[in-house]
Amino acid sequence: MAASACSGTGDGGTGDPPSKPAADPCGGGARLPDVVGEPTWVDPDQAMSNSCSYPPDRAVKLAGLRIVAIDRYDETGDGASGNYYVQDGCADPIGPYAGMTVYAPSFSPPDLRLAEGDVVDVLGNLMEFPGPTAGPFPQCRTLPEIGGTMTFRFELGSDLTPKTIPTTDLKTYEGARQWLGMLVRIENVAIADQAYESNGRYSAPIDVGGGISQIDVPSISNELFDLKNEGPLLAEGVKFKAVTGVVTYFYGFKIAPRSAADFEL
Repeated sequence: MAASACSGTGDGGTGDPPSKPAADPCGGGARLPDVVGEPTWVDPDQAMSNSCSYPPDRAVKLAGLRIVAIDRYDETGDGASGNYYVQDGCADPIGPYAGMTVYAPSFSPPDLRLAEGDVVDVLGNLMEFPGPTAGPFPQCRTLPEIGGTMTFRFELGSDLTPKTIPTTDLKTYEGARQWLGMLVRIENVAIADQAYESNGRYSAPIDVGGGISQIDVPSISNELFDLKNEGPLLAEGVKFKAVTGVVTYFYGFKIAPRSAADFEL
């Protein structure tokens, strides 16, 4: 009987292959920072993104990517789960542009089941998603994503060390984009206003100081777990020693904690 396909989010599958690393743990593919870079096409004068010069999709073969999070939580209730967040598993120290969203990947073999900490190769297309057709992201901004096939390389374990970044990096698109898809830690975090909900999404704005428009204020969001019911209170004025999470983007930048343990009081 044929094996059933696996979504990659923990349902079914035969589990990981043996964990012995390949002869070259990092593999022969390209490194993420070499294929994802500064968004030279962004245009602050195009508020509605009516005439943008977006870069074309391109084929990529990436090796030695470490899974930092798997989106198993469907906060909107519309089946929007299954994305993987990966970062370069061979960079030491980890630096800018080392992270990525792998959008609804397929797997080789099809019943492969992966977990946080696993190291994989990805063969697919790198695209700069400009936002929904009905309402593109402003100023020709984009969300870099890879769609393709993930192949297991070896098991490294889930003891991931987040990259501590300045909270001020989240004030601008260019500053925050360099950390997209990566597991980061921000310190001395203050909630700027009460948490708000919209179509299942639950988030709270972060105080990053002045000189920023309202739509660009970053937030802490519930993309990876039930933040509202299982996380700490997010009310105006609440402060944390630090918050860890994955940097995401959809009209604005967010820190997505993986569980309540990502908050340091």
